[in-house]
Amino acid sequence: MKHLPFRLGTCSPVRACASKWSLEKSVAQRRHFSSLRSESDDPLRILFCGTDRFSVASLEALDRYSKTPESNILSIDVVTKTDKRVGRGRKLIKPPAIKIAAQDLGLPIHQIDTFTGWSPPVFSDADDRSCNLIVAVSFGLLIPPRILRTAKYGGLNVHPSMLPDLRGPAPIQWAIITGRRRTGVSLQTLHPTRFDEGIVLDQTTPPGLDMPEPDQITADELTSYLAPIGAKMLVDAIQNRLYIPPYNAIQLSNVPGVDLTHAPKVTNDICAIDFEALTKSEVLRRNRALQSLHSFARLGSEPNQVSRINFGADMRDMRDGDIPEAVRAVAGSIPAGVPYATVAAHENVNESSEPLIVNALSDENGENCHIVIPTITVSSRAKGPGAGAAARAKFFSLPEVFGQYKLYRFSHPVSGIPDPPFVEMNDNTTGA
Repeated sequence: MKHLPFRLGTCSPVRACASKWSLEKSVAQRRHFSSLRSESDDPLRILFCGTDRFSVASLEALDRYSKTPESNILSIDVVTKTDKRVGRGRKLIKPPAIKIAAQDLGLPIHQIDTFTGWSPPVFSDADDRSCNLIVAVSFGLLIPPRILRTAKYGGLNVHPSMLPDLRGPAPIQWAIITGRRRTGVSLQTLHPTRFDEGIVLDQTTPPGLDMPEPDQITADELTSYLAPIGAKMLVDAIQNRLYIPPYNAIQLSNVPGVDLTHAPKVTNDICAIDFEALTKSEVLRRNRALQSLHSFARLGSEPNQVSRINFGADMRDMRDGDIPEAVRAVAGSIPAGVPYATVAAHENVNESSEPLIVNALSDENGENCHIVIPTITVSSRAKGPGAGAAARAKFFSLPEVFGQYKLYRFSHPVSGIPDPPFVEMNDNTTGA
């Protein structure tokens, strides 16, 4: 069997791992290929549904394979979501990553936010006028039964997890949030009414691949690692006609020591951080997975004096020198959830470039619980260094002096959810 080569360029250590695995032959991982089919199969008209960078790798791989002599792919139509307004003031229009890739490949594009009232393209030059295989990769919408029924071979889905673990729309993020040390990809059929309940036709060999740098990897890096693995698995499935019934399901086995976990959609509530309820490791894992954490801070005694703080993605563990020796003991005793900053005594705190530091919930190992937050954005103000931005927003109480340093701490702890009747303040609110 001829394997599809991947052309991968210079990349980071994490991506180097991806290159290694995507280039390896998959014979050792495939325990169930049955390419000897008694029935003849038609050339494929594929309806490819995707949105993000993970799906781009699979689309590009299918397109490359479609141009090879042994390919049975006749056409590929791409379905994705509509362009979205993003950024401050929602003035920028951002297309899905898959749209840009499909344009570069010259493929037909269909943009929808719902399947209601929409039907797949039809072809006048074929006996079967519809797309006969649907491929969904990181799409986010359930393919309805009426559309699945029009496809002779139903549908396939590439899922970046070791199913049945991390079923759901955000397996990459939850693999990091839950501290998984192993990872992998599964290929399943599309279920007509439920997400991730199809027949698993292929999967990374259990217990999975060692996750590269599991204590450092971000969601973007894990996506780059798994995307080419999933793309190759999809092309192999097309080459070996795994989409033709009767399906040959693989035997799934649970990874030892890992409880099966759902991977729900990432919501605003998941990005809201309560430092009094999460340990340092839990907060930092969530930061690496989501890169968009926030909390709410009170400014005074009035119930409506509250502002949202968006933490920069550069949130990190403490390093030597972040907390001067003179204030270390006091800093360690500050309650969880109360941000603070150490500034040179002669320095104007409003112009300080020092980071904020916040203590999280102590873990059972008794390690330091300090989390360093170099940059923040307060409500609608511009992003800035933690200490200076907090001072300008009037979060600090009067400082304590320790020789050459001043220790500033928030007047109130930050919270993941502002208690009613708090109303988030902005630059036009008194006291901001």
